[in-house]
Amino acid sequence: MATKKDATPDSPLAMTLAPETAIAVVDERPAFLTVGDTRGTETLGKDDMQMPRIALAQQMSPELVEDNPKFIDGLKQGMMFNSVTREIIGKGPIMVTVIRRDPPRYVEFVPRDAGGGVKDPNVPANDPRTQFGPDGELPLATKFYDYILMRVDRPGFELIAASFKSTGLKVARNWNALIKLRNAPVFAGAYQLGVVKEKNAKGEFFNFSIKNAGWLTEEMAKHAEGAYEALKDRVVEIHREGDEGGGDTTFDTTSM
Repeated sequence: MATKKDATPDSPLAMTLAPETAIAVVDERPAFLTVGDTRGTETLGKDDMQMPRIALAQQMSPELVEDNPKFIDGLKQGMMFNSVTREIIGKGPIMVTVIRRDPPRYVEFVPRDAGGGVKDPNVPANDPRTQFGPDGELPLATKFYDYILMRVDRPGFELIAASFKSTGLKVARNWNALIKLRNAPVFAGAYQLGVVKEKNAKGEFFNFSIKNAGWLTEEMAKHAEGAYEALKDRVVEIHREGDEGGGDTTFDTTSM
């Protein structure tokens, strides 16, 4: 294998080896990269990817446990984070628009103590697994309201999903009302997505909060409309790893 000492100043190899002090990785997208140049990614299709999800760190989230492989340094309770890139988003609020709002969906998970993961991502709404047991046992399938969002508070038109379950269902219903009352395309409005602390019989926990934040500019709305048209008829698999409870001990039967 060629090494730094093998190169002379006049050799082709010398031009391929960076100085010892060179920075190999940077956080921001380098200016020399051309927007739209995606060579090498042509064969990546929708079946090869999952939509990242905005996750919310709760008391028992594995991302908060230092000796857990999922640990995210710097993440604290009540902070949002990207479930795929593991970027810490914080408590926000962040500004988003809704690209797509899906009908309620039921997902059955493998219990965490049995390894976790998704067992059935598409449980029918009338399936017995969506119902409470005869002695009040919780349903085997978890009800979700899913949204595909576009962040509009920073460059890049980043797409990310938000999923609401248990006590989050009331937040989703409120969001649905805000969307409907606009009497406009779903992608036309801007919203603030943040975090609030709440309390129920099981104790304190963190939940998402949604507020109206006006309307998108015409230019931004065109980008959002393009994303809407591209995704409106496509099956989008949302990344759900770690969501089989996800530290969420806040199940509230009033949210069903």
